[in-house]
Amino acid sequence: MSEIDELKKKLAMACRMLFLAELVDYSGHISVRIPGTDRFLINGHPISRAEVTPDDIVTFDPEGKRVEGKWNLPSELPMHSRTYRVRDDVQSVAHLHNRMVVVLSMADRPLMPASNPGALFGPGPIPVYHDPALIHTNEQGDEVARTLGARDAAILRGHGSIVVGQSIEWTFAACVDLEESAARLCFASTLGPVRFYTDDEVNRVSKGRKKLSVIQKVWDHYVAKARLAGLMEGV
Repeated sequence: MSEIDELKKKLAMACRMLFLAELVDYSGHISVRIPGTDRFLINGHPISRAEVTPDDIVTFDPEGKRVEGKWNLPSELPMHSRTYRVRDDVQSVAHLHNRMVVVLSMADRPLMPASNPGALFGPGPIPVYHDPALIHTNEQGDEVARTLGARDAAILRGHGSIVVGQSIEWTFAACVDLEESAARLCFASTLGPVRFYTDDEVNRVSKGRKKLSVIQKVWDHYVAKARLAGLMEGV
């Protein structure tokens, strides 16, 4: 299997697992750079995220134009293409419709690290892009990228989030941690004041969360869950 074929397979798997984790619904997408090129891969627009196959992956260029693939590109592609444009360190980008992250943004509550999954994203609140409109233009994509800055995630108020990482597996694991961090914070908030992590605690905990062995463990766990659920047939 070629490197590109392997990336397409992983991307299709990631789409199905994001669906299984209820982080995407009928919309949402994940993309990856093709190493050594100026091209990127992403799941096609019309296909259910629960049944994406490698054949449903579309190739696009830095200008956000389709160069290969049978499906149209996702309508919110600019948040991917414009993020790649300014973040050379980013190898993969995901756009989620994650429920608890959105709930916090609706209540104007900052998503701060108060549990180990939240430590992955560093000290302080995760930045928020406040315009709830869909990201259909390069100008909007640029603003999302500016909101993200050098962070690993940004919240789209009332809409979802953008998550970035150094590989498909890394980005997927970060997507899981982002939603789990928000869910735990929401539940804890119903009990009273929340004890947030100090910067020192965040820095020490995040070292463990960022180990490649931990990232791979999360990925392998969801691969197993997806197989048990019958969601890996045809990938």
